[in-house]
Amino acid sequence: MGGSRSNAVSPKGRAAAAAANSRSQRSEEYREAQKEYGAIRELRERNWIAAHIRERRYELELTQREVGEQAGTSHSFISKVESGKHIPTIPVLQRILAVLDEELLIGVERQVPDEEPEREIARAPEPAAA
Repeated sequence: MGGSRSNAVSPKGRAAAAAANSRSQRSEEYREAQKEYGAIRELRERNWIAAHIRERRYELELTQREVGEQAGTSHSFISKVESGKHIPTIPVLQRILAVLDEELLIGVERQVPDEEPEREIARAPEPAAA
């Protein structure tokens, strides 16, 4: 019954950080995913639209070039949007989100003293035909 249990795992398992560290040591793909999601978390603090687009594109395993082509714009434009350096117009954002299998909703919030804010959310309007 003797022996060292220094490498034993408790019945409750390992802490999430220890498990993630172990996976990252074994897998290059996991390390890359950790790095990408870390960059997305940092970006979310500055520009949540950019972070959302980047994260969704990553989840769908699409390149910026693929998104740009399907959305009718360039990969360099998608790069600028994802970096937070550019905010697209509503019609362009709608096209980008459509490529990512999402739909743009627009919300309005009215602050009412001593009450919960009043919120209204609706689909973004379709662009007017030229």
